[in-house]
Amino acid sequence: MNPRLRFLGFFLLIFAGCMAPGVPVVPNDASKWTIEVTSSDPKPTGPIRIFDEQNRLMLDGSLVAGQMDGTWTGWSSQKDRLVIWTYRAGVRNGPIQMWYGRFAIPEAAGRLKLEGAFLDGKYDGAVTRNHPSGARRSVRIYKNGTIESARCWAPDGTEQTPAFTADVAAEEHKADMLYLEQLEGIVTRSLAQAHRRNP
Repeated sequence: MNPRLRFLGFFLLIFAGCMAPGVPVVPNDASKWTIEVTSSDPKPTGPIRIFDEQNRLMLDGSLVAGQMDGTWTGWSSQKDRLVIWTYRAGVRNGPIQMWYGRFAIPEAAGRLKLEGAFLDGKYDGAVTRNHPSGARRSVRIYKNGTIESARCWAPDGTEQTPAFTADVAAEEHKADMLYLEQLEGIVTRSLAQAHRRNP
């Protein structure tokens, strides 16, 4: 099989499994979720934990006046840590790390998938993504949220063409943003609809 087609097939498999790790098992009805927060204020301040309808932890972090602030952690329904990322006053700011979970690729569970940083809501600097094997998959260099350059490798370590790399970088960026938007949506929906309880 053509190595480029093999890599493209592998990429599509990984992309489909990693676009929103853990999200497929989350019920859509936020009124069945539980939010643990010390305040009954509609825009609370303090630590927060969000559970699905089966009382499985989905997200934990903190809020300031109802806005995400500080470090947040996302969990799969199998209790795998999937993502840690940070906010300042409701804006993504600081380091981000993602890991593979058991749901999409069981043999890669716990391996680092992505590492990078946000500055004022946008990726800034190097964002590195790994294959499920742990081998480096891509490096995207950002300046003010725009990809300035990128490199991409097949699972066997072969560097990909610039055109192929540009497509991969754009798709990875899109998948990262969609995933984080989905997680942020869980927080917003939980504040509006979930059952509240004190920690």
